[in-house]
Amino acid sequence: MSKKNNPVKDIDKLSHLFNQINEPIVCVKCSDEFTSGQTDSKSLQDYSKFDVGFTNRGFQIWCRRHNVNVCHFKFGDKQPEADFRCLEKRK
Repeated sequence: MSKKNNPVKDIDKLSHLFNQINEPIVCVKCSDEFTSGQTDSKSLQDYSKFDVGFTNRGFQIWCRRHNVNVCHFKFGDKQPEADFRCLEKRK
C-alpha cells in the first residue's frame, strides 16, 4: 500500500518559511525619524530600506537610507543552516 501525502502535515514541516518575526530588527535612525513624524510613510517597515546578505564574517543588515550597519551576525567556524525555498499562496 502506498502512503498518501497529507498536505497539512507537509505545510506544517515548512512553517518556518512563513513570516514569524516576533521582534523586527530596525535601523535606529529610521526609527527615530519615523516616530518623530519626519516621514509620510504609514509604517516603519515601509520607511526602512535594507540590504541583507552574507559576508565573509557572517550575515549583515545594512540601512541604505542612512548608509550604516544595522546588525552583523558572526557565524564563526560554523556553517549556518539556510533555507531559500519560497512559499506562495495560491490565487
